[in-house]
Amino acid sequence: MTLRGLRGRMLACGSAVAVLAAVALAVAVSQGAGSGASPPKGPQQYTIGLFGDMPYNAQGKADYPYLLQDINDSDVAFSIFDGDLKAGGDGPCSDSLYTTALAGFNSLDRPLIWVPGDNDWTDCWGRYGPGTQPYSDPIERLNHERQLFDSTNQSLGKKTLTLSRESSEGGPYAIYSENVRWVYGPVVYIGLNVQGSNDNYPYHDTDPYPLRDDAAIKQQRDEEVARKAADLHWLQEGFQYATSINAKGVLIDWQADPNFNNEQHQTNPHEWDALPDYVDALRSESLAFDGQVVLVHGDSHYFKVDKPLTLPSGKVLPNFTRVETFGAASTDWVQATIDPKSRNLFRFEPMVVPATAGT
Repeated sequence: MTLRGLRGRMLACGSAVAVLAAVALAVAVSQGAGSGASPPKGPQQYTIGLFGDMPYNAQGKADYPYLLQDINDSDVAFSIFDGDLKAGGDGPCSDSLYTTALAGFNSLDRPLIWVPGDNDWTDCWGRYGPGTQPYSDPIERLNHERQLFDSTNQSLGKKTLTLSRESSEGGPYAIYSENVRWVYGPVVYIGLNVQGSNDNYPYHDTDPYPLRDDAAIKQQRDEEVARKAADLHWLQEGFQYATSINAKGVLIDWQADPNFNNEQHQTNPHEWDALPDYVDALRSESLAFDGQVVLVHGDSHYFKVDKPLTLPSGKVLPNFTRVETFGAASTDWVQATIDPKSRNLFRFEPMVVPATAGT
C-alpha cells in the first residue's frame, strides 16, 4: 500500500472530532492564524545550515568563531541550532553562558532558530559534578532561556524569520515558547524541546551523583510529562498544517538522540524509556504524510544520515530520514539542500570547517 493509501485509510477511520479539528485548522490557516508564515513563501530550492552541541571546552570555544564565519560565508537561507550551548562539565549554567551564546547567534548574517539542549538546562542540577558548581534549578534555567531567546515571534540572527510559537495558543501550552514552526518554500519546519538525559525523566539509578531527593525527582518527572504532551500536540498540529498547505516536506529539529531501535545498546531502560513515545509519533505522522520527513538532532555528536524507521513489513519507511549533526570535538556543521526536483527533496552534506580541520 502506498503512503497516500495509508493516509486515506487513517482519515476514513477518523472520528467526527478529528474532522472538526481539521476544519478548525483550515479556518485558522486561511485567516493566517497559527501558521507563523504565509504558506508557502521563499524559493523552492535553497540551502540551510544545521549545527549544535557546541562550543565544547577550550578547543571548541577557539574553533567556534570560525564555524560561525563559515556559515556566514555560505549561501544558506537560515540555520538551526539543535541545542547544547556547552559541554556538560564545562562550568556552571551561569547567565553569561546564555548571553555569550546569544551574541554568537546574532553574529550570523541570516536567521538562526534555536532549540534547547540538555546541557544548558536539564543537567544544570549538578549531573556533571563539582566542576559545574554552583548548581542551578533546571526549570528556572529553562525559563531564563525562554525569556532571553524566545521573547518575540522573530528568530535570532541579524536578519530574522517570523516564527509561530506554541505559547501563543495559551492554556496548557502557554509556557512553551521554545516550540516553534515556520514555512520556507515547500517545507514546514518544527522545532521542539525534546532532551537527552531521557528527556528529563529521571531515576535515582541513572543519576551519577546522589544529589537529588524524591521531591526533586518528582518535580522533573512532572515537567517531562507536561512538556511531552505539549511536544506531541505541536508535532501533530505541524503535520496537519503541512498537509493543509500541500507542503512537500516536514523537517523536525530537537536535541535528543531518540535511540532508534536501541541502537545505543542500553541495558538499563531508565536511560531512554521516555523517548519511544516520540519515535512512535514520528512513525505515525510519517506514515500519514505524503511528503518527505526529516528529523534533525544532536546529542550523540556523530554525524550520520540514515533511515532508522521501518514499515510493518520490516522494510524502511521510505519517506523518513534521520540526520545527526556534529558536535563536541567536531565544531562543524551540516548543509541541507532543499530541491523539489529530487524525489528525496532533502540532501545533506557534512561541512567540515577548513580553518579548524584537524586541529
